[in-house]
Amino acid sequence: VLDTYSALLLLVEGHTSSEGERGHNMALSKDRANAVKAYIVGRGIDASRIETAGYGPDRPIASNDSEQDRGKNRRIEFKILRQ
Repeated sequence: VLDTYSALLLLVEGHTSSEGERGHNMALSKDRANAVKAYIVGRGIDASRIETAGYGPDRPIASNDSEQDRGKNRRIEFKILRQ
């Protein structure tokens, strides 16, 4: 998609469950997003077209009451900032 749409600007968001210390989760979510960016850049996409953000446990999509739900919160999301 990034090859086809050369004007596309992408935000890679990293998320975690609420398990563990907040500071660690914030850093982990940012590292997770940066790892995805590094992979995409390694495939030839200009780094200036990809922004990253780490939200830690602040934007859950499921409860953190079970391991299955915590797993859903440990994720990456992509947002299109510009087409």
